[in-house]
Amino acid sequence: MKKSWHTDILIFMRLRLIILILALFAFLSASAGGLLYYHSFRKAAFQKTEADAYSRLKLLTDQLSSYLSEHIKPVKTLSGIKELKEVLKDTSLESIYQANLILDNFTESLDLEVSYLMDKNGITLCSSNRNARDSFVGKDFSFRPYYKKAINGKPATYLALGTTSIKRGVYYSHPVYGRNHSDIIGVAVIKASVEFVETKLFPKSRNTLLFINPDGVIFISNKDDLRFKLLWKLNEKKINKIKNSRQFGNGPWAWSGFSTSQTGYITKNNKDRYLFTSLGVANYPEWRIINLRNLKEIEKQVSEPFVRIIGPVITSVLILTGILVFILYQLGIHEITKRKKVEKELRLSEERYRHIYNKTPAMLHSIDIEGRIIRVSDHWVEVMGCKREDVIGKQLVNFFTPESKKYAIKVIFPRFFSSGFCKDVPYTYVKKNGEKMDIMLSCYGVRDENNNIIRSLAVSVDVTEKNRAQKALQIAKEKLSQHSHDLAQQVKKRTAQLEKAQDNLKNLSKNIIASQEREKALMARELHDHLGQVLTALRIDAVWVEKYLTDVNESAKNRAGKMCSLIDDTINDVRDMAYRLRPRVLDDLGLADALESLLLDFEKRSNVSCVFKHDEIPKINDTIATALYRIGQEAVTNSLRYSNATTITVELKNDEEGIILTIEDNGCGFDALNDNDFSGFGLEGMRERANLVGGKLDISSRLSEGTIICCKVKVKG
Repeated sequence: MKKSWHTDILIFMRLRLIILILALFAFLSASAGGLLYYHSFRKAAFQKTEADAYSRLKLLTDQLSSYLSEHIKPVKTLSGIKELKEVLKDTSLESIYQANLILDNFTESLDLEVSYLMDKNGITLCSSNRNARDSFVGKDFSFRPYYKKAINGKPATYLALGTTSIKRGVYYSHPVYGRNHSDIIGVAVIKASVEFVETKLFPKSRNTLLFINPDGVIFISNKDDLRFKLLWKLNEKKINKIKNSRQFGNGPWAWSGFSTSQTGYITKNNKDRYLFTSLGVANYPEWRIINLRNLKEIEKQVSEPFVRIIGPVITSVLILTGILVFILYQLGIHEITKRKKVEKELRLSEERYRHIYNKTPAMLHSIDIEGRIIRVSDHWVEVMGCKREDVIGKQLVNFFTPESKKYAIKVIFPRFFSSGFCKDVPYTYVKKNGEKMDIMLSCYGVRDENNNIIRSLAVSVDVTEKNRAQKALQIAKEKLSQHSHDLAQQVKKRTAQLEKAQDNLKNLSKNIIASQEREKALMARELHDHLGQVLTALRIDAVWVEKYLTDVNESAKNRAGKMCSLIDDTINDVRDMAYRLRPRVLDDLGLADALESLLLDFEKRSNVSCVFKHDEIPKINDTIATALYRIGQEAVTNSLRYSNATTITVELKNDEEGIILTIEDNGCGFDALNDNDFSGFGLEGMRERANLVGGKLDISSRLSEGTIICCKVKVKG
C-alpha cells in the first residue's frame, strides 16, 4: 500500500514535470514566436517608415523648390519697368516717387516682404519699406552675393537673414539694363518671407525637419529651438567664414548637438538616436532638406499596439498563441517578402515609366487641374529650347501665342476637364527664341478613385512644315485656278473667233455654191435660149437648102441632109448640157419632179434600173431644193460610174423634223471608214452642200454589200 502510494506520487510528480515542461516549452515557443514576429513586424514597420519618409521628403523638396523659385520671373519683370530705369538715370523726387509707387504695387500684389532698387554701387535708392523703422533706403548692400551676381549680369536667388529687418527671406535679384542691353545701371531686388513656407511645408510633428545650407546652418525648421544652429559641430575657420558672409546675422551659431554614431544612427548629445534622411533641393545647390525621426518614438509607435493587443491574450491561450504566433510569423515573413517584391517591382515600374516618359522622342507633357505643367519629356524641353526647371510649375498657356492661349482657356480646357479627352487640337507654341511652331495636341485625363481628373497626359505633334506645305499648295491651286480661268477665257475667245471664221467660211461656201448655181442657170438659159434658137434657125436654113438642091444637085442635097442631122444632134447635146447645168423642171415643178426626170434620163442613158419613190413634199426654198438635187445627182452619178450596180433606188420623204433623201444601190460598195481611195468621189462636196443648208449626210457602205447615202435636212415653217 505504501509502495503503491509512493509510486502514484512519483508518477504524479513526473506527470506534473512533464506538463510543466510542456507548458514551459509552449510558453517559450509562444514567447519566441511572439518575439520573432515582433522583430519582423518592427523591421517591416521601420522599412515602411523609411519609405514613407523618403516619399514625403521627395514631395517636400519639390514643393519647397517651387515655392522658393516662384518670384524669379516677377523680379525680371520688375527690372524692365521704365520708371525704375528712369530713377537710376535721374534721382529727382518725381522719379523716386514714381519708382516707389511701382515697388509698393509689386509688394502688395505679390504679397512680398519688401521690394527695392539699388544703384550700380549697391546703395538702395527706392524701397517699399522706406517709411518703416527697418528701411533699406540709403543702405549699402554691395556685399550681398545676390547683388554681386546681378551687377555682373546674372540673375540670382539668395536665402539669408536680413541685416536690417533681422527676418529670414528669399532674395531675388535681376540686373537693370540701360538703353544698351549690355549696359547694367542697377539691380532690382524682391524679398519674400520664408515664414509662410515654414508654416505651410514644415508642420509641427514628432519628426524633426531641417533646411540647411552647405555649411550646416539650419535656416528653416519645424523646431523653433533649432533655427540658426549648426547641425554638425564646425571648426573655428568655418564659423568665421559664416560670420564674414553675414548671411545669417552676427551669430553666435550654437551646435545643435547632433552627431554621427558608430552604429550608423544620428545621435543628439550622445543620447537619443535618430533615423536620418536627406535630399537636395533643385535650383539651390548644396542646400538640403533633412528629416530626423526619433528611434524611441518609432519603436514606441510599433510596440505599443503590439503589447496592448497580445499581452492580455497570451496568458489565457498560451499554447494556441505559440502555434498561432509561429504561423503568423511564417505568414508575416511571406507577406513582408511579397510586399518587398511588390514595392521593388512598383519602384522599378515607376522608374521605367519615368524613363520612358522622359526619353520618348515625342513632345509629352502633363498639367494639373489648374493648368500648371507638372512634367515634360526631354524632347519637349529640347524642342522648345527651355530648361526643365524653367518649365515645371508654369502655366502651359504661357508657351502659347495669344490666339492659342485664348482658344485654350475659353474652349479646350473646359471641354477637356469635362470629358477627359481631346484629340487633334491646333495650337501654336512660342519657343524660347521667339520662333513659332504649329502643333496638333491630343491628350487624355488621368482620374483618381473618385473619377475626378487630377492631371493630363498630352502629346504634341509638330505640323509646322505640313501647314506650310498645305498653304503653299493652296496658293498653287489658286494660281492654277486663275491660270485655268484665263486659259478658259482665251479658249472661249478663240472658239468664238473660230466659230465666226467657220460661219464666214460657211457663208462664203454658200455664196460660192449659190454663185455657181446662178452661173449654171445663166449658162443653161443662154444655151437653151440663144444657142438653141441659133441652131434651130440654122436647121431651118439647112432644110431649105436641102429642098432647094433636090432638083439641082443630088450630091449637094445629101450634104445638106447630113448638115441637118448634125444640127439636130447638136441641138440635143445643147439641150442635155443645159439640163445638166440647171434643169428647168427644178425651177418650174419642184424637187420631186426634178429628181424623177433625172432618174429617167439616167435610165435612158444606161442599163441600170432606176426606181424613184417620194412622199408629198412641202414647199421648200430654192437653196435646199438645189442642194438636195445636187446631192442626189452626184450620188446617182457615182453609183453609175463605180458601183457596177443593177438597181438604184432614190427615196424622197418627209417627217416631223424635215426632208430625208436616201440613195441606195446594190453595187460593189466600199470601206467608208478606212478606204481613202474613195475620198475623191464627190463625198466631201455632198457633205459640204448638206452642211450649208443645215443638214446631215450619212454614208453607209461595205464591200460587196452596196452603198446607202442618206441626207436629212431640217425645214422650218
